[in-house]
Amino acid sequence: MIRAATSNALRRAVRSSTRGAPSCAVPGNMSFHASAKREEEATADAVAPVESKGGLFGTGLSEWFALPIGITAAVPLVKFDWYVINEETQLLAVFLAFCVTVYTQGGDAIYKALDQKAVDLLKEHTEAEDKVIEALEQKLVFLKANQNMVNDFEAINEIRAETYEKLNAA
Repeated sequence: MIRAATSNALRRAVRSSTRGAPSCAVPGNMSFHASAKREEEATADAVAPVESKGGLFGTGLSEWFALPIGITAAVPLVKFDWYVINEETQLLAVFLAFCVTVYTQGGDAIYKALDQKAVDLLKEHTEAEDKVIEALEQKLVFLKANQNMVNDFEAINEIRAETYEKLNAA
């Protein structure tokens, strides 16, 4: 009887947790543009946030209730050999314990190190962009200075033609 009740409860929990649209299909999550939104786009795309109860399976209960529920579900799963605990399961448990330990004990230090690296990369990128912009501005000045090159060459050709005429006349 406990097995049937546990199976039914587990089945209902899985069904209720998979209902509804996936989070990637929510209109606000589908925008992958790198440019900033314009004001008219921002007001048109404004979607009221969906009110969620949060907690365990959206019931509003604390997530800590998952521990006894998990143990209650795990006992019959292991007893009836529906789930076999082998070396892969043990390796998964050790890996999860490692991830939780790193996150709780060293997460802030890792964040600060990665954030500082990101700031340094951004600074270097900005300096490189500034150098490129400066070089392009210098090139623009040079090209503007050479705008009259055609007129200069025409004047030189006229002077040369006049000089040849004077040489031929002499």
